[in-house]
Amino acid sequence: MTVKPPGRHCEMLTPEYFLQEKQFNIWDCYSEQGSSFNGRLHFHDFYELSVIYEGASRFMVNGSEFTMGVRSLQLIRPMDYHRQLTGDGEHIRYYNLMFAADFISEPLLHALEECSGPLCVTDSTTAWNNIYQLIRKIMEEFTKNPDDSLSKIFIRCNVENLCLFILRHQQNECYTHTETMQEPIRRALSYVQKNYRQSIRLSDVAETARLSPSYFSTLFHTTMGVSFSAYLTGYRLQIAERYLRSSNLSIKQISTVCGFSSYPYFISAFKTLYGIPPGSWRSQTSAAANSLVTR
Repeated sequence: MTVKPPGRHCEMLTPEYFLQEKQFNIWDCYSEQGSSFNGRLHFHDFYELSVIYEGASRFMVNGSEFTMGVRSLQLIRPMDYHRQLTGDGEHIRYYNLMFAADFISEPLLHALEECSGPLCVTDSTTAWNNIYQLIRKIMEEFTKNPDDSLSKIFIRCNVENLCLFILRHQQNECYTHTETMQEPIRRALSYVQKNYRQSIRLSDVAETARLSPSYFSTLFHTTMGVSFSAYLTGYRLQIAERYLRSSNLSIKQISTVCGFSSYPYFISAFKTLYGIPPGSWRSQTSAAANSLVTR
């Protein structure tokens, strides 16, 4: 298979194929130079945790290039642009865990978002054997009982354990850093994730991205496939959906907490994205959760 040289365009991958309408998915993967995602620069709005158990490859995350091989773990966040750079004759085998932001706890999400540099670990201690067996057990639970409530609890707890392991053992890999055209977008996404509760102006984000507002607006739309205002609204709605699922806050409180200055606009935007008003969505989600518990 012939691989095209990676271009400057950065793809935005949506969760429909990868998460398949679930909060979590896992695959046992093999990748080489001719594989479909090798060399493809991309973002996605879900988390991706890779555990490499064979081979080695170069990677690029947020402009930093480094090598990871056997006994390595890597966590990609929604704000991280990245690509795999497997060379001729190289390959990796790895478990790839993908999960939505609301699959793990809010404090852990904040800790992950605050980290600078790629989130990766190469472990040379006996802890690796425990990690490898844990990954295989997660794969087994998911394969046998993907919709079982107890399996979901088991998987969630252990995915959080893996994230904590990466946070506590994050290493300063030997990086080669190159400023790319995607770096301003990464800065913008990071700004949104940290400040979505506040009023956000395009000019503020453009300043953070170190670009003029007009050029930033064009670059953002070209890179992400949506305007900045549409992305900001969509991100706030994702957070609102998470609060509706997991908190007792009133809908008006959730609207405020998620940065919506207009309550009617929040109701309208939520209905446009999810098909029903937030109150109806919360009722349906609660009923579905109770149904699982009583089975």
